[in-house]
Amino acid sequence: MWNRTWMLVLAVALCGCFKTKDELTINADGSGTVRLETRVLIPSETLQGLGMAMGASEGPVTYPPTSEAEAKRWFPAKDFNMTVKEDRAEAGDSTLVITAEFKEVNRLLASPYAKAHGLTLLVTNGVLSLKAITGIEAVAWLAELKDEGGMFGGMMASMDVLAKKKNEMHTEFRVTLPNTVSSANAGGTREGKTVTWTMDHAKQTNAVEFAQQAGTVLEAACSAEGVKFSPVTPARLNLLTFKDAPAGAIGDKTTAPDTNKIAAVAKFVPLALQVTRSIDLSGEGGSPGNQAQLIGTVVLPREFAPRKWGAVKVEEVVDEKGNNLKLEENDEASLMQRFPRVPHDASSGDDEEDKEGGDDAASAEARHTVTLNFQPPDWKVREIARVKGSIPLQYFGAAQVLKLSNAIPEKWIRVMKNETDFDFDSNEKSINDPALPEKGLSLRLMMGMAQGPITSLMIQTGGSKVSVTDGQVYDAAGRPWPTIFQSQEFGEEGSFGLVVAGRPTAPLSLALVVNGVGATVNVPLLVQKVPLRAR
Repeated sequence: MWNRTWMLVLAVALCGCFKTKDELTINADGSGTVRLETRVLIPSETLQGLGMAMGASEGPVTYPPTSEAEAKRWFPAKDFNMTVKEDRAEAGDSTLVITAEFKEVNRLLASPYAKAHGLTLLVTNGVLSLKAITGIEAVAWLAELKDEGGMFGGMMASMDVLAKKKNEMHTEFRVTLPNTVSSANAGGTREGKTVTWTMDHAKQTNAVEFAQQAGTVLEAACSAEGVKFSPVTPARLNLLTFKDAPAGAIGDKTTAPDTNKIAAVAKFVPLALQVTRSIDLSGEGGSPGNQAQLIGTVVLPREFAPRKWGAVKVEEVVDEKGNNLKLEENDEASLMQRFPRVPHDASSGDDEEDKEGGDDAASAEARHTVTLNFQPPDWKVREIARVKGSIPLQYFGAAQVLKLSNAIPEKWIRVMKNETDFDFDSNEKSINDPALPEKGLSLRLMMGMAQGPITSLMIQTGGSKVSVTDGQVYDAAGRPWPTIFQSQEFGEEGSFGLVVAGRPTAPLSLALVVNGVGATVNVPLLVQKVPLRAR
């Protein structure tokens, strides 16, 4: 996960070479259109080489989208009618034009597009007010990335291109409201129902000042006369200060899934049985390498994919002679220390994320690979009679925001100069807050580092009944900084990364979106008569 996060950071940095026109139109009935025109000033092959295509199917969405695949994540088909057109110039640059129509403004407000802009709509006292940010503050900071210590190796070969063109960054954010714009801030130009904010790096060559300008909260208002919609804006952690960020429950209550239906459609597909035996030649006794593993995949329709896959429980393993091969709990823990499971990336809800161009059958399914560990049978045993286990599929309930003031002190953040400075050490770095045990959650900083215009945090989580699904970082003054969130989970253990564009002053405060488990479905894992050798 961490390597992919760095690749994403690099790709976003290179994406700083762009000019974008972002036009949002909101009609009185709640319908409207987004037209997003982005000109990328470097060849698309450069972005592909640095993993930008990764964002098309997994991980967080980043502004602006630079491909049709990314656009599909920004504007989900169930909420938008979208068209995409791409024109490539001989010089290698390209222009992507995305047009996304919506019929319901609250669908817009729930989209990744609105989240990236911190888009907020409110109707009070006969006035429709809008707040937003440009969305480019992150790339404005990351465009200053330099490979000072050789950490990024060949991935940074194209940064020379960025250095030459980063001052060409230009953004235009235009909003059309249902009625004549009555007020606008931050130099917004008003013309009838439309207000336009323009930011040009060529006119503001100081990188820090341009990035700060890109993070300005934009505001506009008009009369609510004739407005027929009632906007419901999700919590905008990237728009509000830490003091003003909401705490507690957010959003509507989640409808409980039909657990009986999920149990009926979920199935376990065994893939391989691996038996490893070793001979101890040291004379000290014991064979620590002995193990057996049944590897398989849990498959179910994508619409029933859980938000969190629980830990596999091995309930019974017997060979053809009836011998018990189930590990005791202490043996299982010891085995996990020697042969730890590799956590599956849960940022998107699936382990085997479907790529563009995959077949329809694969794209309609969610898959999760599991491993059942047990003792290896005797050499003479030809068959495992039965392997029985289960895995809980967990579906989230209502979300809530957990605010942790001054959670990360300055001494926990290490300034990186080269790749040898990586320090994964969570000793005495537990985040202590009275709210954490109340939620059944524990947090420990595994790594905190700063390099150039990037601050990165990796936090280990514990707790079987809750999951961290989003996060926002604030500086010592409580100002929000552009934050990329990625998570990994496996059973009760997991981790999440927060990559901040910029160098916020510590101590850093955190606002985390935490989801409790609303329902659990236990899927049986059963395989019988598994041969160990040819008959």
